[in-house]
Amino acid sequence: MNSEYVNVLKLLRNGRILDPQMRIAPGDLLIENDSILQIFAPGEKPTRNIDIDIDLRGYLIFPGLLNAHDHLVDSFPYESPGTHESPDSHQSPERACQTWHEWEAEFKKSKAREQMQKLSAADLYSLGIYRNILSGVTLVSDHFPREIATTFMGMPQITLLENYFLAHSVSAQRHEWGQGIQKEFSQSRGLLPFIVHLGEGFSQELIEECENLNRLGALGENTVLINALNLGPTQIEMVASRKASVVWCPCSCAAVFRSQPPIERFLDSNIRIAIGTDRALASPGILFDNLREARRFSREKLNGRLTDEALIRMATSIPAEMLGVDKASGSLAPGKLANLLVFEDTLQNPMESFFSLKTGTIGMVLHKGGLVYGDERFRSLCTLDSSQYTEILADDRPKILMGRPFQLLDRIENKLEQVVCFPFLPLAPGK
Repeated sequence: MNSEYVNVLKLLRNGRILDPQMRIAPGDLLIENDSILQIFAPGEKPTRNIDIDIDLRGYLIFPGLLNAHDHLVDSFPYESPGTHESPDSHQSPERACQTWHEWEAEFKKSKAREQMQKLSAADLYSLGIYRNILSGVTLVSDHFPREIATTFMGMPQITLLENYFLAHSVSAQRHEWGQGIQKEFSQSRGLLPFIVHLGEGFSQELIEECENLNRLGALGENTVLINALNLGPTQIEMVASRKASVVWCPCSCAAVFRSQPPIERFLDSNIRIAIGTDRALASPGILFDNLREARRFSREKLNGRLTDEALIRMATSIPAEMLGVDKASGSLAPGKLANLLVFEDTLQNPMESFFSLKTGTIGMVLHKGGLVYGDERFRSLCTLDSSQYTEILADDRPKILMGRPFQLLDRIENKLEQVVCFPFLPLAPGK
């Protein structure tokens, strides 16, 4: 570690902290370099000299969110045919697409795909990274071939999951990512996550994917299934018996398929469920939106079975466990990384304030103890030189953001010879 950052102590005072049991209590949080050193109850005082002292009276301190499934390179506005209306995925029998490859075939013929091909992978990844930072995410599971994704790991703004194995899917139309389903699963040794799309559609082939995955010997406790839309009772029992997990991307499922996975049956079978965004093509790809959609679905279809606390776990501790990063991420405790989402309790109700969050109302996002996005008043928490940050307006509120977002947008405009509006970047230059 660079000696410039060693033994920097940052005290966040007078906040209200969400603990691993989903209880909220007043306290102070002490950060040393990139990790949480100690959490103090009111009245307790640190015994060491503090370098940076921030008063967070009126603010809530939550763990930084984990996006359990994304395709960072796919962060481009695209309106799929048939999805121009807001889909009511739980009442309408219509579906925009019957299979994932039907949707993808439509996308490949689109203007958006043509424009994306004119941009570099670095620019597309940068869009995906900003999209996540600006919705409180500090760790992303980017489901993409490692030879590409590895290039963008180790950045100061956000953590990309590093240790995983993958396949695109089990279907005949799958993309040939990795070294093949069986070899990838074997190399995971039952310890590292093996991530695969499953059952994304309603053709007979996709309905049989779960049995085929099991037949290949790749359905295990470390298997992470993306969406799993069409699992029936037999397949759900199989997934539960193997102790595999599911990532649910509510907005993407609603937009593409006008349907949702059998969440209640997953819950009945004690299958772990985390929340992800999927690609920001079928939907804006904002984690807050997916959490709100999951909350709406729970209230309307599950009689509120997914409590607010359960939904927050699905974007913090549960994906951390599924992805094998729970020793460092997913909750706030001494020894864990100081990945924080901080916001004001504007509605005088912590859960309502959380579920109403949008980019402009975030107080700050800390990644490994350093500010990556937030209000100007928190500038002293910047890990890098303050010149590495950009002053912006997010939803008309002054903020600072690590990086050069306007240079990125200018570069994209020059390459495409037109202005592109990204719904997850509600930014303007700071005044």
